[in-house]
Amino acid sequence: MDAESPLSAEFVRRYPVEAARVLERLSGDDVAALFNAMPPELMGALIASMLPESAALCIQTMEDAAAAKLLVEMPLTHSARIFRMFPKATQQRLGTLLPKKTRHDLQGVLNYGLLSVGNLMDPVVNMLPEEISVAEAIRRIERFHHPASSELYIVDEHHHLQGVIDLGQLLISNHHSRLKDIMNKKSQPLFAHMEIGSSLRQHPGWASRRSLPVVERDNTLIGILAYSRLQDGANFNANHVHLPTDGLLSLGKLYWLCMAQLLNNLFSLFSAGKIAYGR
Repeated sequence: MDAESPLSAEFVRRYPVEAARVLERLSGDDVAALFNAMPPELMGALIASMLPESAALCIQTMEDAAAAKLLVEMPLTHSARIFRMFPKATQQRLGTLLPKKTRHDLQGVLNYGLLSVGNLMDPVVNMLPEEISVAEAIRRIERFHHPASSELYIVDEHHHLQGVIDLGQLLISNHHSRLKDIMNKKSQPLFAHMEIGSSLRQHPGWASRRSLPVVERDNTLIGILAYSRLQDGANFNANHVHLPTDGLLSLGKLYWLCMAQLLNNLFSLFSAGKIAYGR
């Protein structure tokens, strides 16, 4: 895509989602060159259509002033998801260049409660567009900047969670099939504003998966929460805030509690003379 071509600009203007799918295949430097050659108001819609990780990598290659201006032009929910993926140093540097109102609004979206799913989640999540083919999905996975987990989450053009597919299933599927046709629509997401407590630990998704997707109120996929992270967060926060004890025990602790109860019962039987040796 030639940054200087009027045809490229018109294509981006008319078809931002299709343009985003093309740019996600390119390097961050190439995309940044295109961004620098086009007006920010045009690029805002384009980068909002890109998957967050690809968008974050591209923005980090730009000049700070241009990157900050681009974040202002984007919808707040989109800029927040991208901003969350920046390293802390980049967040601080760009934050000083944003208008005061934008900083305030962004902070409001980024801050979840101390005892919330959003505060514990990992914003880096393996997500893929529902319209792409299995072959294209495999090519994208090979270019991931982080190890691919066993679960791949499928989103629509607005990044709303649509389903999940296991990596193993993807690899043996017909390469011409679209992800929307082979995904499991029962993704069992968690809501970002959900508080840590017994209801969260009793979520049915934990019965089959060790990690679950995290969504905003409009079903936008914004992260992933591992069960181990949930337990770590509960143990840390228990030192600061009183929590209900129901469901706080990990599976390991529950196992040892059961073993302790079993041994206690056995010792009681021995003491009562109900169990004899050598008989």
